[in-house]
This record gives sequence, structure tokens and C-alpha cells, in this order.
Amino acid sequence: MQTLTSKKQYVILVGVTVLALVLSACGGAATPAPTQDVAMLQTQAAQTVIADLTQNAPPPPTQAPPPTAVPTVAPTEAAPPPGPTPDPNIPVAVVPTPAPGDPSAIANFNTTIFSGPGTNYVVYATFLGGRTAVVTGKSEDGLWWAISVPVSPDGNGWVNSSWVTVSNADGVPTLPTPPVPATVEFVAPAAGDPQVTAIANVHVRTGPATNFPAYGIAQTGATGRAIGVSEDGQWWVVRLNPQNVGAGYGWVMAQYTQASNVEGVQVIKMPPAPVSAPPPAPPAGAPVATAVEPVNVRSGPGTNFPVLVVAPAGTSGEVSGRSADGGWWQVVISTQYSPSGFGWVSASWVTTQNTANVPVVESPPAPPVVAPTPPPSGATGCSVTAQTPADGTVFSPGTGFSTTWVLQNNGSQRWDSGEYDIAFVGAANNLLLHQGADRYDLTNTVEPGWTYNFSVPMIAPFDPGVYGEMWQVVLGNQTICEFYVYIEVR
Repeated sequence: MQTLTSKKQYVILVGVTVLALVLSACGGAATPAPTQDVAMLQTQAAQTVIADLTQNAPPPPTQAPPPTAVPTVAPTEAAPPPGPTPDPNIPVAVVPTPAPGDPSAIANFNTTIFSGPGTNYVVYATFLGGRTAVVTGKSEDGLWWAISVPVSPDGNGWVNSSWVTVSNADGVPTLPTPPVPATVEFVAPAAGDPQVTAIANVHVRTGPATNFPAYGIAQTGATGRAIGVSEDGQWWVVRLNPQNVGAGYGWVMAQYTQASNVEGVQVIKMPPAPVSAPPPAPPAGAPVATAVEPVNVRSGPGTNFPVLVVAPAGTSGEVSGRSADGGWWQVVISTQYSPSGFGWVSASWVTTQNTANVPVVESPPAPPVVAPTPPPSGATGCSVTAQTPADGTVFSPGTGFSTTWVLQNNGSQRWDSGEYDIAFVGAANNLLLHQGADRYDLTNTVEPGWTYNFSVPMIAPFDPGVYGEMWQVVLGNQTICEFYVYIEVR
């Protein structure tokens, strides 16, 4: 009995000694929290030591060694997709950083910001991988996110949902899908010609600034003949198919193109900025058209009708009718620009709301087509006392020039600068020469007998022939006089 008791005491002594060694090896350990049972912790520690000694003890000679464990190998995860690879020369987006908790999108790769929810829209910029942007909306199909891009016309750009990781965006609105811009065809250059190639989908505009309306877009990889460069070197004038764009040329932003053989191209003077004004605010619940880009408001449903004013991007006007083919909307505008209070915008450049019941409206008469050789100037009310260039002047294809008329007021009424305008009437075979607006306010009042200088930049067409344009001095719908210029291209 004494031997058994001594043996128990010996085991307890060994256990306590081992426990003391374990605890001393943890020198500096924190004192247990007062709510913990210290005795229980010591008992658990002793049990742990004993279990460890038991597990590491060699097996009896008759016991077979345990089988060697085969390590479990985790399945190899698929590498993430490479993502889009924008041309490194495309400008990098500068976007606002979202505040904590704001709807946000982080780019998974270097990706592309488009003007609409699809790769067939214009490219705005590169969205660098790892950068974060504010989410402002989502597409109707849920496959694209709109992010804040302050330099875009409406403040939004679009990124593919598979290219970004989005958070806190459950409550963002669904935005209407803007129309896909028409594709504008460049005229292919000959070998050695000055030429530019689009490195991204890029707008082709009527002038060298983003406030000029666009004809459409040139697709990535399109190459065209360069015929000129803007005065600041930031825009190229590119030859267009005149069957699609009557002017035969358009302006593209240089930073979205690569150019070659352009050292000798002529500098083209910037045309006058378009007259721009928002339409009157539409009433609540009215059918509405909203411009996704600066859009020409014309006197009728067609590009052969004169431009009355340009509606800035993002502005909305009340829709009063539609064309029979559905390609144009009639909108309410100020009587300052149209005596009737109506104008027409192309459906290709606006989004609409509440227009299901808008009626079809009869088109006004088309503007006259000027004959290749216009009639003599000098209708009652004014006369041309000088003109540069003279009628019949010969130009090489694609040459830029300015036409200046010196007009004399032959009537008995003064031309008040706030009431009288100079307006484009038509072009021979509908092939425009002038750049810029179709209507201009007089810059000063012209008393009877005084003269007035009017200049407008032009570009000669590319096909040989005789071309001309007719203009008028007008008071509202009343024609005061007509004047013209015609040239020969060869």
C-alpha cells in the first residue's frame, strides 16, 4: 500500500514537474483573465503534455507502422482572364475617387471606358487596373456599369461588368441606352499619302472641338487620307466618303490616331463655333428627347435642312412629333431660332422618354437645291460690292480657303444686329463647301448705304467639277437678298 502510494506521488510529481517546465518555457506569458479557472487551465495543460507523450511514444513491436499519409493537394485555380488590352497610347482616365460607402468600381485590369454600354461606342479613355471610380448607374441588361467621367458630355462613361469589381451599387439607377452612333467611312489613302489611323473608336466631328456636332464615329483601325491639321495641331481633317457626308471631310482628335506622312499637310483655320443653346425646359411628364452629344437642331427632318441651333449634350427638350420614318424627332425650341418654335433632331443622337404616343408630323418643304452655276447676286435689298475668291476660281482638291463677301445695304431700312441674320440656303448638288454653322447673327447694325463684311471658311471638294453655295440676308422668314460663290475643282 505504501509502495502504491509512493508510486502515485511519483507520477504526480513528474506531471507537476513537466507542467512547471512547460509553463517556465513560456516565460513572460500573460496572466489569465480573472474570469478563467486557473486550476482548469493547469489540468488541461497537464493533459496536453500527457497526450503528447502518448502520441509520440513508439508503437509496440507487434503493431504495424501507420501508413504514410498522402498530402492533399488543393486544385489549381484557373488564371484570371487577361482582360481587355487598350492601346497604350489612349489617354488615361482621370475620375473622381468614391467616398467610403459610395457605389464604386475597381478596375480588374487596364480596361476601356466607352460612351455607351457596348464596344461599338466611342472610346473615352483607359481605366487603369487597380483604380477606383464612382458608379452612377447600370445598363438595362445589367452587363455594364456607368461610372463618373466628368469630361464626357453627360458626365458618364461605361465599363463592362466583367472588367470591374463593384460594391455598394445595389441602389444605383438603370440608365437608358444611348443610340449607337453611325459609322463614318474614311476614304482610303494612296501609298505615300498623308494618312491617319484610328487607334480607338473616335468621333468624326464637323469642327475641331468637342462642342461641334459629330457625323458619327470611325472604327478602330480605320485609315483615312489626312488633308489638313487644326491650328493647334490637336485635330486632323480627314477625307470622308462624300456619298455619306456631303462635305467630304471631318475632324478627328489627334490623340486617338496615329499619323504618317503628314509633315506637309496644310493648316486649316478653325470654323466658327456653332451657335449653341438649350431648348426650353419641358413640362413634367411631357415626351422628352435628351442629347447624348451636341446635336444639330435643323429646320426639317434631314441633313439637307439648315441648322437652326445646336443643343448641348445633356440638355432635354419637349418632343412634339416624329418623322414618318422614325429617324427624326420634332422638338420645341425658342422662337429666337425658329419662328414656328419647332426644330428637328436626329434620333441617332438623343435618348427619349414618354414618346410612345407622339404623332407623326408632316415634314416642311425641303430647301432648294442650288444649280451648279448660281444666278447672279443682287436681289432687291443688297448687292455684293466685292468677293474673294472670285466666282470660277480654280482650286486643287481638298484645298482650304475662306470666302468673303462685302454686302451693301441698298434698302431704306437698317439691318439691326439683333434681328437680321445671314443664313445658308443650299449647295450645288447638296455638296457643302462651308465649315461651321448655317446661320449667323450680324455682328453690327448696317445702316442704308453701309457695307458689311461676311466671311466663312470653306474646303474645296475632292472630285473635279463646279461647286457653289447660296446664302441670304434674312429678317425672320423674309429674304432681304441672296448672294453666292461658285468654284471649279480640277
